[in-house]
Amino acid sequence: MSAAVLLLAGWTVHGSAQAQAWRVVPAVKATATMSSNVGMQAADAASMDTVLTVTPQVQLLGTGPDYRLTGTLAADMVQYLGRSRADRILPRGQVVLNSRLVDRLLFVDAELGADTTSSTPFDLLSDGATFYNVGTTTRERISPYLDRELSPSSRITARSDLVWTQGRGTAAAAALTNSADALVQTHTARYDLRPEPAGLRGEVNYQNTNYSDSAAGGLTLQTARLSALYAPDPTLTLGLTGGRDAARYTTNNVSETLRGASLRWAPTERTLFEALLEKRFFGNGWTVNFTHRSPFMAVSAGLVRQATTYAARLGVLQAGGDVATLVDSILQTRIQDAALRQIAVQDLIAKRGLPNTLTGPVDLFSRTVQLQQGANVTLAMIGVRHTVTLRVFQTRTEDLRGPTEDSVIGLASDATQRGATFGVSRRLSPETTADLSFTRTKTDGLGTNVALHSSNSIVRLGATHSLSPRTTLSGAVRHQTGSSTLIGVNATESAISVGMLHRF
Repeated sequence: MSAAVLLLAGWTVHGSAQAQAWRVVPAVKATATMSSNVGMQAADAASMDTVLTVTPQVQLLGTGPDYRLTGTLAADMVQYLGRSRADRILPRGQVVLNSRLVDRLLFVDAELGADTTSSTPFDLLSDGATFYNVGTTTRERISPYLDRELSPSSRITARSDLVWTQGRGTAAAAALTNSADALVQTHTARYDLRPEPAGLRGEVNYQNTNYSDSAAGGLTLQTARLSALYAPDPTLTLGLTGGRDAARYTTNNVSETLRGASLRWAPTERTLFEALLEKRFFGNGWTVNFTHRSPFMAVSAGLVRQATTYAARLGVLQAGGDVATLVDSILQTRIQDAALRQIAVQDLIAKRGLPNTLTGPVDLFSRTVQLQQGANVTLAMIGVRHTVTLRVFQTRTEDLRGPTEDSVIGLASDATQRGATFGVSRRLSPETTADLSFTRTKTDGLGTNVALHSSNSIVRLGATHSLSPRTTLSGAVRHQTGSSTLIGVNATESAISVGMLHRF
């Protein structure tokens, strides 16, 4: 953790000598939300309150001959004026550094990240305005790697990712003190011989997850693959894979032969389809991804069945579809300069009342390897007057246990989550935009969680008005319903909010 912090700090000092390569945009947002049931309690325990949230933030972009630093730092300072709950400060944001130490050989990436996450999908999920049942997950990552082109058609890479994660106020932290604190080490080495039309790829991967309060050796996943590649066309690559797959978790130590097939199809620079199907130690595994972008639309879809760990998933902080990334991909063909495009993305999100993320599944804590199977589709469309965002997902997570194991230490992760978020905004005038959104999530427990269920629905109608190029006013009304067998609650809430965003 300290290495990542020092590295980021060092590059920041270096970048200050090149002011012309830096862009810093500070901003502050203030929102007041008047809620009829601020904590989504049962009707006889419901309490009204006004929640004031002040969010200072700063956007960063720095570039130099050998580095690039991008990111956003923010903190939600939440105050409950009626004293119905304790005041809170929830940091969030992400800062990423990409640096080159030795030309065409040695590089280092580093990252600091924080995100506000829901405690458990079996509880009533927070609406993102009153901040109940949420905690903060933080991450520090440092990733040195070698990347060397041996010839015009061959390349070798070796990379180590060290990721520290901490959870505060999450289900994991509630179950066991500091149980969400973990170190995930991932080491990979890869050799690629570009198919012309025949090629080869060799890859080894080692991942170890250690929780801070565990005396055990951690959870280990190891994979070695050798793939024969064939490209009948420059846009299409086919592959056959063989290798060895091993895992060590709880009382289990397994090793199996790996075999599979892959496909990569890139008909244009804006469209990509990739698929990997394999026989793994846990059965059949697959990863399928499709992305497409145009000047007016970005869409991504994915299917996955893989073995993973709770801490490894926290280390990527991808609970929901990132709207800024979708909008950025749409604007790539319109705005070539990355700094100007970053400002344009945030300006469009603010003026059209778009969310920062679209709802996704919530990770559940357990101390074993988990089998994760899921599907998702994320879409963003930007027109002259209309903007549409959509995310649909389904995720099934199960703990992998040995033949004599009935349960694992901590909370079981066995559950199926389904959800959808749809939003549409329309420009009523050059300064005013109206937006409507609907979110629905449902969680059903499996195995030891079979008695647990929850559902949440939120409908929101809002509007934004630009007072000036730097100042935007917003207002919204919202109604939500939820039920949870975990706490035995059926609850409803109505709320009205007003806010202002100013960029300096």
